[in-house]
Amino acid sequence: MVNIRKIIHKVWDSPTFTTWGSFFVKAVSVSLVLSLVLNRFTSSEVALWFLFSTIFSLQNIIDLGFNPTFSRAIAFARGGANIDEIKDFRQNRESIREGFINISTLSGIIPTMDRIYKYLSIVLLVVMGIIGTISLQRPIDQTGNENLAWIAWGIVLFSSFFNLRGNKYSAYLIGMNFIALVRRWEILFSIGRLITQLSILLFDANILSLIIATHVWTILNVLRNRMLCNKIENGIFKDFETLKFNKLVFNSLWSSAWRSGIGMGLGYGIVQTSGIIYAQFESSKEVASFLLSLKIMETIVQFSQAPFYSKLPLLATLRSRGDIDQQRTVAKRGMTLSYFSFVAACVFFGVFSDPLLLIINSDTEFVSLQFWGLLCLANLFHRYGAMHIQLYSTTNHIIWHIADGISGIIYIMVSLLLFNLIGIYAFVVGMLCGYLGFYSWYSAKHSYNSFKLQFWNFDKNAALSFVILLIFTITTISFT
Repeated sequence: MVNIRKIIHKVWDSPTFTTWGSFFVKAVSVSLVLSLVLNRFTSSEVALWFLFSTIFSLQNIIDLGFNPTFSRAIAFARGGANIDEIKDFRQNRESIREGFINISTLSGIIPTMDRIYKYLSIVLLVVMGIIGTISLQRPIDQTGNENLAWIAWGIVLFSSFFNLRGNKYSAYLIGMNFIALVRRWEILFSIGRLITQLSILLFDANILSLIIATHVWTILNVLRNRMLCNKIENGIFKDFETLKFNKLVFNSLWSSAWRSGIGMGLGYGIVQTSGIIYAQFESSKEVASFLLSLKIMETIVQFSQAPFYSKLPLLATLRSRGDIDQQRTVAKRGMTLSYFSFVAACVFFGVFSDPLLLIINSDTEFVSLQFWGLLCLANLFHRYGAMHIQLYSTTNHIIWHIADGISGIIYIMVSLLLFNLIGIYAFVVGMLCGYLGFYSWYSAKHSYNSFKLQFWNFDKNAALSFVILLIFTITTISFT
């Protein structure tokens, strides 16, 4: 009985298990809602639903990389770093005692973060309001119910503004390593959102009511995080939020932030934007199929990130404390579990997507297994590079703009050159060329050099094994 209680407490307080739990509920939610959307909406409405989701996610570009940058800086402060130290941790520092939080550093970071997100949210309204409206003109015209669709777009735009404004709360909670607390609340809120969405889809299936049901919970998530920030660590967030903007903090973090922002824009942003571009030229049925595969892959990536990304605040804190050996151990364990989760999920959807869509009588088809296999392989190489670049980023020397920039240019060039020859396959071949041709090895090289790692000791049993397993499994499924 005592052992069972210990296991329950360990799972309850584990950043990895609670993150998995949160992503599992979200994955189930996406699957159930998606199945009803595919069953009850026309192809043009399905394509519009995916486009709304894609444009909403692009607010991460407007964030300019400040969210991960502030999270790392707060984790550094949690490890005892001073403001003048948070700019660069490439040189190992002497170990300091565990449990020391530098309150002075936090008092500079929090008000600076508040001011930056206030201005960024206004920029988002202007940029997304113009670009989003223009890009949605053709897809909305195809729905046959333009008035409801435009009202739905207005709700998405307001929700995006509110969500970006609230990024300061998530950055603080994650940086302070309250991941398990946040994920437990996310599980409850995701269940609430799922119940609301299913109720709407079962009794009033139109895109406007579904958008309202979805984004009310987005706003509630922000308000919940605000409440948590004001409760943890004796409410110092609320006390520091009204202090003055700290130029020294901004100057220390700006180079990391803009490099991260460019990296995200040229990496994730380009891939997601390809769906919006594709929607301007192809039929709604083909667009819906392509966006469905991207949505499923996004869910798989988020789920597989849990074992490693849930450790990022701890890894940054260990770096600021000078505990490099423990940092290597934590990183290797998280990476191995992440690869396993990714490959298992890719195989599952490769086998069961078509039968599941057939069961729900979906008007939208899944992409071919050959396309899916290439998409999975490209994203596995991206996972390899992304985890190494995140590990290296605990030094606060950011190379995302180079890694994502050059791989993004490769992706665009290959996609444009091959689109007229192989159609939709050009996008996934472009991804594979960009990730394998530059992103993965360039990211890993910096990580290996900084932490004195070797591929055969650190990655052989994990990364290489799962690449071989994925290629073998997808090839077998595709040709049987």
